[in-house]
Amino acid sequence: MKISQNLYVRVPLAIALVAVLVALLSSTLSYYIGLQEKKDTNYLLVKQLAQTMAKTATISAYLNDGELGQEIISGLFSNDLVQGARLDGEGEMSISSDGLNEQQDGIVIPLIHPFIDDAVVGTLTVYPDDKYIEQQAQTSLKKEVALILIQSIIIAFFVSLVVHRWLTRPIQKLTDSFATINPSVPKTMRMLLVKQGEKNEIGKLTQGINSLMHELHLTISNERALREKTQELESKFRLIFEQASAGICLLNEKNIITTFNPAFLQYLSVAGQTDLASLHFPTLLNDVDKLEKLLLSIRADKNRPQVTLDIECRIGNKTLWLHCLFAKLTEQRSNERSGDQGNLVEVIIHDVTERAEREFQTRFEADHDPLTHLLNRRSGDKKLDNALLYCLENQQNLVLMMIDLDKFKPVNDTYGHEAGDKVLIATAKRLKAHFNLATDLCIRWGGDEFIVARQLMNVDQELILEQANNIIAEIEQSIYISKDTQCHIGASIGIVVAPKDGKVLDELLVKADDMMYQVKASGRGQVAFYQKL
Repeated sequence: MKISQNLYVRVPLAIALVAVLVALLSSTLSYYIGLQEKKDTNYLLVKQLAQTMAKTATISAYLNDGELGQEIISGLFSNDLVQGARLDGEGEMSISSDGLNEQQDGIVIPLIHPFIDDAVVGTLTVYPDDKYIEQQAQTSLKKEVALILIQSIIIAFFVSLVVHRWLTRPIQKLTDSFATINPSVPKTMRMLLVKQGEKNEIGKLTQGINSLMHELHLTISNERALREKTQELESKFRLIFEQASAGICLLNEKNIITTFNPAFLQYLSVAGQTDLASLHFPTLLNDVDKLEKLLLSIRADKNRPQVTLDIECRIGNKTLWLHCLFAKLTEQRSNERSGDQGNLVEVIIHDVTERAEREFQTRFEADHDPLTHLLNRRSGDKKLDNALLYCLENQQNLVLMMIDLDKFKPVNDTYGHEAGDKVLIATAKRLKAHFNLATDLCIRWGGDEFIVARQLMNVDQELILEQANNIIAEIEQSIYISKDTQCHIGASIGIVVAPKDGKVLDELLVKADDMMYQVKASGRGQVAFYQKL
């Protein structure tokens, strides 16, 4: 039989069981101790009875009165505690009860002479009834044991009632009330009932639980409100993240993209692709080394939380300009994130191709001649100055040619300015064909004057002269100003070489200009190097 696990059942049962066990143990111990005591008491009573009859027995023995002796023996035998008795006197006097078993131990009382203290006239022997004595003792003790057991059970019953009334029932009610509470349902977190004025331990425990539940209720309510607010914000931010027109991604410490939004995928993937070509961010934007150095510096520099950069990249057959904002993410909470989360970098990109093209066009128009698309005088002067400075710092030479067109004014006068513009455009193309290196400069200096410049490690004057003559020959080729009309022009060139001929740009320009006018004065269509006088 399985015992209930409820405390209000187990506690009374435990009390009753303990009471019964204690009663049994104490009764058993009391039985064996009391049995011997009962025997000793009964033996003492038999002895006292024998001593009481000793004086009469002494007279019977002294007088040798058998009739008196028989009455004494019969009187003793009539007692339930006595199995038998025997009276021995002087001479042959010996009186005993019927069926006497003399083998068992008896109580022997010496009969003292009535007149002589040291003389013995006989003996009175009384034999206790051991079986009767033991039965009497057992019967008496069994009743006592039964009374102890009944008393223990009654005490256990009332103690159980008291314990149930003052302990297990309040605990049961407290447990039943507590079982109705569901932390996930705040409405069920009501206060537990406490009897008014009850100040015992259960009342204090209930009050403590109520205080704890009150705080827990507030905590759960606040946590739920915070969670709902967080979920709402997360939903909004997720919506912003997914529907943002800007591309957004996160990079780990190895510059691998860990997450990105649809706009980011749209910017950096070919139409029709459902995934990025690579998750290594610098690879997507082509300029791998530059980007890796930039990202490394962002992570290392604590004073530079974000950096912006315009990057040109090619996606499929398209060339895009992307404005990228790099922001280092730092942990806002006091506890540290595990791993390398602190090395995350957020990247936000915008397609600024149209703006970049407009800016490029604006810069181009500001720096270039609108007719020939060569550098204009303002930007050309600045680039010449930079090129000269570079050559001086790196032990290189700057070859500068001042070119003026011959017979250009008659073209304007004869065919008009539109024809003159065509001549200037054709001349610019022919100059660009000869000076097409990355460091070469072709400038429309003004009107029909042009400047070209090239950086050289070593100067070979014959080679430069050959190139200048080739330019003149190229310029002298026929130029069609209409379908059926063509014209011919020429060119005069003055050449200076820095730093041999000067280290200041204005000085070099003046010298080149002087040489070019000397050529014009001497017949045009020639080349002249500056020479110190």
